[in-house]
Amino acid sequence: MRNFPAAAIAPQIFRRSFLASLARSAITLLAIWVVLVTDSNKSFASASDDEKIVAELDTQFQAAVKENDAATLDRILADDFVLVTGRGQTYTKADQLKEARGKFRIYKHQEDSNRSVRVWGDTAVVTALLWAKGTEEGKPFDYKLWFSDTYVRTATGWRYAFAQASLPLPKENAMTGEAERSQYCCPIVELRQYTLHPGKRDAFIDLFERQFIESQEAVGTRMIGQFRDLDDPNRFVWLRGFRDMPSRAQALRTFYGGPLWKTHREAANAAIVDSDNVLLLRPALPASGFALDSERPPIGASEIPKGLLIATIYYLPAPAEAEFLEFFTNTVEPILTQTGASILARFITENSVNNFPELPVREGENVFVCFMRFQDREAYERYLGKLSRSQEWNGKISNELTRRLKKGPEVLKLSPTARSRLRS
Repeated sequence: MRNFPAAAIAPQIFRRSFLASLARSAITLLAIWVVLVTDSNKSFASASDDEKIVAELDTQFQAAVKENDAATLDRILADDFVLVTGRGQTYTKADQLKEARGKFRIYKHQEDSNRSVRVWGDTAVVTALLWAKGTEEGKPFDYKLWFSDTYVRTATGWRYAFAQASLPLPKENAMTGEAERSQYCCPIVELRQYTLHPGKRDAFIDLFERQFIESQEAVGTRMIGQFRDLDDPNRFVWLRGFRDMPSRAQALRTFYGGPLWKTHREAANAAIVDSDNVLLLRPALPASGFALDSERPPIGASEIPKGLLIATIYYLPAPAEAEFLEFFTNTVEPILTQTGASILARFITENSVNNFPELPVREGENVFVCFMRFQDREAYERYLGKLSRSQEWNGKISNELTRRLKKGPEVLKLSPTARSRLRS
């Protein structure tokens, strides 16, 4: 047997040991990476599922309050639940159950709108505008307020743990009395741009406004507005809204699976070249949705409103954060209004998974959309002229806004159709 000096053997043993260790480390790191990626994908999917679960729970809770259904309240409320009102009063789960069992309040309305659901791990927050109307021990009440509900994940599922409510809103802001006609819409909004075959737009609008407005609203969709794009004679733009993502899926399934759409879809689709240019949006701030303060003209109306709506789509490198919204609200908007614009609404991307995949939406994009109103096209041209001459705009503001964008903004010049509820 041949003998080798120890000094010659040691480096070989070290190299083999080092390479083996390196291989084991690589395998370990690969396994960790696979676990992390898998968990990340699961988290993304589960967050969307959790939003739906919490939204449905909150819907059940509001219905249970309206019906004084103590059993459902008991199931949803955490044992240590606390409600803090705008006046600083606190109520426990026991207080809620006692009120329901005693039927001290009889509700005519107990409904929320402008609802949003956000999930962070094992915590979810629901915010919405609540309208409560009825009698309490024979005395009438009628008010609206904002609330935030906090749900937590427990071993037995999601439970409603904490609530905080604002003071009742002033009548003119609470949309009661005369202001009832002004209704903020909507927590979920689709901005849909259709490319039509040349020369087909007017006929398509006529079909749309005869057949597809009331029929969609009958299944829970809010039809916000329909428009001609003044820069493209073959583009039709429309907006529709929903209470939340689960109700969106239900409304779309019902409408597109129903007999009226099946009757008219061939005529509608024959006019359309592309209908996939769709942005799924939500209000940028709690009260930054549309105020629908006008009645929709009846079927057969033909008078075209004179006003002009401008939708500016700002493309962002990442989801809109509070800092960008603060910059736009406090710095950009003042100069826009000073030069003649009237801000109607502001929206940002709704990043929920498209829960009606039969109708595609644009994914992987982050936008901030600002809607402005002008009396007519001439008023809009005057606004552009004043803005271009503004030293404040041309100095710091425009450059700072551009710096925050991924690419140049897209501007849609929209003329409301005869039956558009949103008009100038």
